[in-house]
Amino acid sequence: MLNDLSEREQEILRLVATGASNKEIAQKLFITTNTVKVHLRNIFTKIGVASRTEATVFAIQAGLVQLEGAPISGSSAEPELIAPVLAPRARMSRAWLAIAALIVLLIGVVSVGMFRQTSAPVSASPAPPARSRWQERAVLLTPRSGLAAAAYENRIYALGGESAQGISANVERYDPASDSWIALASKPTAVTDVGAAVIGGQIFVPGGRRDSAHLQISDRLEVYNPRQDRWEQRARLPEPISAYALATFEGKLYVFGGWNGKRYLDSVYVYAPDEDVWRAQTPMPTARGYAGAAVVGGKILVVGGFDGQAALAISEAYLPERDIAQDEPWETRASLPEGRYGMGVTNISNVAYVIGGEGEKDRALASLQYSPEEDRWIAFENPLPKSWAYLSLISFGSYVYGIGGKMGDAPTGQTVAYQAIYTILVPIIR
Repeated sequence: MLNDLSEREQEILRLVATGASNKEIAQKLFITTNTVKVHLRNIFTKIGVASRTEATVFAIQAGLVQLEGAPISGSSAEPELIAPVLAPRARMSRAWLAIAALIVLLIGVVSVGMFRQTSAPVSASPAPPARSRWQERAVLLTPRSGLAAAAYENRIYALGGESAQGISANVERYDPASDSWIALASKPTAVTDVGAAVIGGQIFVPGGRRDSAHLQISDRLEVYNPRQDRWEQRARLPEPISAYALATFEGKLYVFGGWNGKRYLDSVYVYAPDEDVWRAQTPMPTARGYAGAAVVGGKILVVGGFDGQAALAISEAYLPERDIAQDEPWETRASLPEGRYGMGVTNISNVAYVIGGEGEKDRALASLQYSPEEDRWIAFENPLPKSWAYLSLISFGSYVYGIGGKMGDAPTGQTVAYQAIYTILVPIIR
């Protein structure tokens, strides 16, 4: 039955199994909630279920959701612990289906609940975990900093950046199943200090820096088709920009601030792929580059950055719908514990993650999570004891991946994964 589902339907089913609501799925995939509902009706019909709980159990059985703690083949783990999930569907009662699925649906609650239960305030060191949720993965073929990364169809793409040999046009693809990277068609323009985003099955990479002197900045928007391994150019940016913060919201691309070769910017530009047009929006309250952006709580959170003088701790939220209505679109949110820039920023399950970056002191900065409901930052386990900056951070499935970047003065090929969402298994009592 899994083969009857399209790739988009499998993607939606996977998100359902993580506890995502229709609204969260729509925001993640840049489609409407009505489209999500239509897909769900089709999915339920194809796999023969009548509820999200049964669909969740089907997703687990089909291998769309990875179970934390499930024993590997040949292990001596007690089989009773996983019986509700791994037993054949024909032998499972609807009661056990509901129990198993409800446990899986705790994923989203546990992920957000970490702010209340297991994380320490940012002023204190978090308690060491019993088992690290960070995992080292295969390194990039070419170590580089300032690169862009994007996830599409169960693969991760790393694009551009700056290697020890100079500004790079390299494109590499990571397969989590084989834990390996392969090289693909090079980007037409070698750039660094860039971001990437997926819209409509294509990877958009705007602007970027082209030289080591920070003077030659690109205004090109280059778009990669991962299925065809082919590049094309779209409408040029309104001005050359690098070191921007990038986010997608409701099928559009937003570029915040950055460096244009002369100064740090407060500009906000939005790109509509269906029109191939850029438009200027209400500027940021603070001009800055090397900031990060993530969509949480229905808003685009823009955090940190560098204004030419100091590392910034500010967090400001942008609401696109207010800009459309010509209302003030910017809100001040809780500041970072300390200023930083060049960090990785992403979101998963309505939580923002900030990893690495540079600050006022030469030391490793705390990894942070942000809860929009509580408007506060929480420190959690660092992936590495070293300082790490100019990396790319993306969410992929139930993990947050940190890729590339710079450690000390040298680019790195480091790839690490943090399990942001996990399941809880309970024994059966007979």
